[in-house]
Amino acid sequence: MKKKTIQNIIIILVVSVIIASIVSYNYSAEQTRQKGFRFGNELEQIQTEVKELQTQFYSKKTQWEEGTITKDQLFQYYEIHVNQFEEIISNYDNLVAPESFQSAVDLLKLSSQTQLDSDVQFIEWMKTEDESFKIRSDSQYQQALEYEMSGLVEFYSAKTGVEP
Repeated sequence: MKKKTIQNIIIILVVSVIIASIVSYNYSAEQTRQKGFRFGNELEQIQTEVKELQTQFYSKKTQWEEGTITKDQLFQYYEIHVNQFEEIISNYDNLVAPESFQSAVDLLKLSSQTQLDSDVQFIEWMKTEDESFKIRSDSQYQQALEYEMSGLVEFYSAKTGVEP
């Protein structure tokens, strides 16, 4: 009878360990999904802020061209734009990215930084009318788009688990 009781206890312990392992795995997987979802939303928010800021940047130039704002007002806005852009870029550093997404974050941050550099060159062109600033701005803008596309490829590759 003692042997049967010991066997039953062992079976109960093994089943308990299996159940605990399954619960622990499911909890861990759910936590990972929630962290990934939160990370994705935070990254998307940063990208949205960058796009909105860029839309406003070119909108102000159009307003100046149409005569609804003065050149001084345009440059005041551009100064604010640069400061806001720097703040948005710093948000990439606050992301808690899963390891598989880090290269995507790095590329998207580089894209935003390059876009800001392009904007600074564009502002200098507006101030000085020196074409070399415009050429650098255009070149950096193109580079920013390439970084962004690469970052998006990396992001979706990490998301789907497929190597780019």
